Amino acid sequence: MSRRGNGEGSLSHRPDGRWQAQVTVEGRRRVAYGRTREDAAAELQRLQHTVTVGLPVTPERLTVGAFTRRWLEGARPHLAPSTATRYAQLVAEQIIPTWGRLRLSKLSPDDVSAGLANLQAGGLSPRSCSHVRAVLRTALNDGLRKGTVPRNVASLSSPPRVPYQRPKLLSPGEVQAVLDALDDPTMRRMVTVALATGLRQGELLGLRWEDVADGQVRVAYALQRVAGRYELVRPKSDSSKRSIPLTPDAVAALEDQRQAQRLAQLAAGGRWRPVIPNLCFTLAAGQPVNGPALTHRFEAALARAGLPVIRWRHLRHAFAGLMLASGVELATVSHLLGHSDVSLTASTYAGIAPSLRQDATNRLGALLQRPGGSQPAT
Repeated sequence: MSRRGNGEGSLSHRPDGRWQAQVTVEGRRRVAYGRTREDAAAELQRLQHTVTVGLPVTPERLTVGAFTRRWLEGARPHLAPSTATRYAQLVAEQIIPTWGRLRLSKLSPDDVSAGLANLQAGGLSPRSCSHVRAVLRTALNDGLRKGTVPRNVASLSSPPRVPYQRPKLLSPGEVQAVLDALDDPTMRRMVTVALATGLRQGELLGLRWEDVADGQVRVAYALQRVAGRYELVRPKSDSSKRSIPLTPDAVAALEDQRQAQRLAQLAAGGRWRPVIPNLCFTLAAGQPVNGPALTHRFEAALARAGLPVIRWRHLRHAFAGLMLASGVELATVSHLLGHSDVSLTASTYAGIAPSLRQDATNRLGALLQRPGGSQPAT
């Protein structure tokens, strides 16, 4: 018998009662199964159509779990350590338990949508469900490029509806109250710089003295803790590499910090052993500042002062809100924040537009108002 040609197929009845559809693709057999002959015939037609239009045929026995594990191992060297850790967590805790046993060739958009709905019903937040879908979509995109899958069913699934949460903005009075509540001088200096620059916490803690010059800070690295070790990691996007002008208060805070650090180094003597040289903000013996511990101490200080709950990330929101409220253009604020697209800035801070419009109206009213309260004649 001659070897079957590309796209030729056959149906056969297996001893276990199932029907088998088989098609030859570039000299290799691809197999699918059905409970009835009609099911197998439909599978055969699907396989043959896939070959005809030139789409890849997913290996029949490859499961979603095996596929995502293999993808993660290949992608890990190209990801930032924190991103790789987060991806691994979502794959292990959400993706594999939800879809891991399904055959990749059988995974459909409805399967993805149903799985996301089940995760949300089980208590996972809509935003976390969105992250799960994004990781699965990224993995399938890689499979699409390599010819492992014919389409990205995660992209075709219904995304979770993530309700808009207006970012918490701080008024100038609230900013001052936050600073007044901080007894630790080093933390007060860190918060001052964070409020004046909008730096992410990792960017602030990864700031080096050589990155501070000419009244500006240059964002070159972010501090991350990976597997118990501190590392300086380059920004993952070009937009995050930026220079930010400093306010006089921020310049003074950094000058005070440099002097305080020099005194701390003299006091520590031989115990001064920085893990990463030249960091602007360090502990007493030069070690990097732990981000989660800093956040905990910050929130505890505000609680002791009787202030409402303010998270560290709200300092970045405060910077953006105050810049926009003072009339700085959206594109400029987007650049200073390191956003990859101005639309991200616009969508994040869309909720403050009404207050800005009211502020503009108030300014116009003040401009037109004559001394003594009378309005100009028309």
